[in-house]
Amino acid sequence: MKTILKTDAIKKEQLAHVRSERDVLAESDSVWICSLYYSFQDRGYLYLIMEFLPGGDLMSLLIKEDTFSENMTRFYMAECVLAIEAVHKLGFIHR
Repeated sequence: MKTILKTDAIKKEQLAHVRSERDVLAESDSVWICSLYYSFQDRGYLYLIMEFLPGGDLMSLLIKEDTFSENMTRFYMAECVLAIEAVHKLGFIHR
């Protein structure tokens, strides 16, 4: 579950980004984009209930590894290209 503090999203002018993220997750059936099961809100927070994908994120892995080998870099760059392509096919542009 991802929780987003509404006051932070407003203060950082991120409402359009949050809506776009929810829309991409809701509309996608791609293996490259995690599934969104539910989204809801209360007075203080927005909630996104998403598919659980264990293993962490790419930035955490990079911090752990310090630097990637050429083969690791090639692998993860190819995965990123495929994921961004899936987002583009939905009609969204990754910034």
